[in-house]
Amino acid sequence: MLTKLRKIISKIPRYLYDSLRIVYWRIRSFFFTKKEIYRGAWLICERGIEARDNGYAFFKYIRQQYPEKKVFYLIDPTQENDFQNVAPLENTIAYNSKEHYMALFYAKCLLSTHIGFITPWSYVCHKTFFSWLNCPKFVLLNHGITKEDMSAKLNKFVTGVDLFIAANQQDYNALVHDKRYGYKPQDVALTGYARYDGWKIGTEKQQILFMPTWRAYLVKKTIQNRNKPEVLPDFVQSSYYKAIQSVLNSVKMDELLVKNNLQLIFYPHYEMQSALHLWSTKSQHIIFADKQHYNIPTLMRESKVLITDYSGVGFDFAYMYKPVLYYQFDQEEYYEGHYQRDAEYSLENDGLGGVVYDEDVLLQELQSIVEHQCMMPLKYRQRVDTFFTYHDNNNCERIYKAVLTLLGEIAT
Repeated sequence: MLTKLRKIISKIPRYLYDSLRIVYWRIRSFFFTKKEIYRGAWLICERGIEARDNGYAFFKYIRQQYPEKKVFYLIDPTQENDFQNVAPLENTIAYNSKEHYMALFYAKCLLSTHIGFITPWSYVCHKTFFSWLNCPKFVLLNHGITKEDMSAKLNKFVTGVDLFIAANQQDYNALVHDKRYGYKPQDVALTGYARYDGWKIGTEKQQILFMPTWRAYLVKKTIQNRNKPEVLPDFVQSSYYKAIQSVLNSVKMDELLVKNNLQLIFYPHYEMQSALHLWSTKSQHIIFADKQHYNIPTLMRESKVLITDYSGVGFDFAYMYKPVLYYQFDQEEYYEGHYQRDAEYSLENDGLGGVVYDEDVLLQELQSIVEHQCMMPLKYRQRVDTFFTYHDNNNCERIYKAVLTLLGEIAT
């Protein structure tokens, strides 16, 4: 209780600032000439600079299947590649624009893959103190399946989420039955992720995807630079940097790639992309992929094998019945400084791919997978069948109906 009180007190300065902004933009919204266009609308967003995840997939579905629905996508038009993904669907709003801010006061529902991006101020502050100014419902489309204890960051008290989209039964059970999260059954919809519709469609290339996740203790992140996170000055001294650098310069890795006519695509997590230039390799068969020119869904569909560490992308990759290797070179450090273990789930015992801790073992396991034509082992295929509640292409439709139910609208 004391810890929760301290957190509330620490947020008072930000809430005061946000309160002034909310009142200011509400007053301006009275003179908004486009208010009727956005009255009762749904606004969808990812990070405001992307159109490649569950937000984009769901927006595309609604625009194609329910074109009469008043739905708009928030995106920065200067992000050319992502903007071009969504522009043909029309109904876009420039992220962080005046129109974005004022549309918030007339919208009926906000849908986002992440917390803290769709509104320029705290949604919880808006919902708690300014509901009388019209506060739309908030749907978290979500970004990844939870495998660690995320209750401190994703509990209902912190997020203010009205509807939480869950990808599988495990996620649903954690959110509803673990009191630390604070959600009731009506607050969570077990639908599957929007991006999984058509997820298996794609042409594979001769490539392996290497995609380690981030480390909170190595990143300088604030509300102001949330779309431009930077690594700490001593980043290259970290065990994280050194372990990855070692793999990228492994002679055995290079020999494996050459022998099997493969490429390794190295794509650091979004939060670590600013450090991409700090890594290096002498191999001609390793490609460094940045988020401006590569997107994760395409890379995953094109790749034969995924190497990650703890990332939830392992679930996405396994969903396609393709082999995953978890290289956990810093397990103790990760669980102490990044996320806490979930006592109910273990990648070692329940995961959809093999877990290794040593670089030599990683390369041995990778060699074995390649020798078996990059086929997912039977025991992991069986786990995939039980892990995912849905394995169809109807996730967007289930989400659509869940949102209609939340809003009290009639599904047609």
